[in-house]
Amino acid sequence: MDCVVIAGGVPREEDLLFSYTQGQPKALLDMNGRTMLERVVDALQDSTQIEEIIVVGLGSDMGQNFHRAVHHLPDQGGLVSNVLAGVDWLNQRRPDAQTILVSSSDIPLLTGAMVDAYLETCRPYDKGIYYSFIAKETMEARFPGSKRTFTKLKDAEVAGGDIHLIQPSFVEGNRELWETLAAGRKQAWKLARAVGFRVLFKLLTRRLSFADIEGLILKLTDHPASVRLNPYAEMAMDGDKPHQVDLLRAEISRLERKQELAE
Repeated sequence: MDCVVIAGGVPREEDLLFSYTQGQPKALLDMNGRTMLERVVDALQDSTQIEEIIVVGLGSDMGQNFHRAVHHLPDQGGLVSNVLAGVDWLNQRRPDAQTILVSSSDIPLLTGAMVDAYLETCRPYDKGIYYSFIAKETMEARFPGSKRTFTKLKDAEVAGGDIHLIQPSFVEGNRELWETLAAGRKQAWKLARAVGFRVLFKLLTRRLSFADIEGLILKLTDHPASVRLNPYAEMAMDGDKPHQVDLLRAEISRLERKQELAE
């Protein structure tokens, strides 16, 4: 299958990451000799199941080197717009594609083996979306200093993963909905108008379950969904804040030293 990698986003001066990025895209942050994006693409290209990769947000390689050629689109102005543009581009090349992987560009500890294992758990690929959560216990056991934000659901306290499997029709037929949901992430009344006050109330009172989310997605999109816990904390260990970037760099350095000693 093919993959959309979202690499848009340039931290502004008021953003805590600006001192690290200095006006450059976050995807270009150095991670011990390779950028975050290069390391994510390395993992995807190491997977046995990923073919074409379209990076949305940069517009070109910008001096980066990849094991195989990747395709580029410029930033479309927002997360949802970038995903939609990537899906559109892949659909033009392979209109019969049944599934597409969507990944962020800031999870540099991802590996090809993790991608393959995740995709195997999603078979037979008959859902509109496979949405990943990482349990707080899994996240903090692997990265005790990550200080991730967690949401308390009925099933577990979770952080959102950064890799999801979708069917192209899942996003194509619901563009307005995705824009509304993205716009409402920080405004409860907009979110409530999109998903319903009952669902929002259950979320706020920590009674929203995975089954509730799956039912809501089916109701809103007419596509079945699978919401599941993912065992790979690396799929949610993104570099959103300076201390997380430092953590990622230190962990990459540790793993590379360990590999050198083993060799």
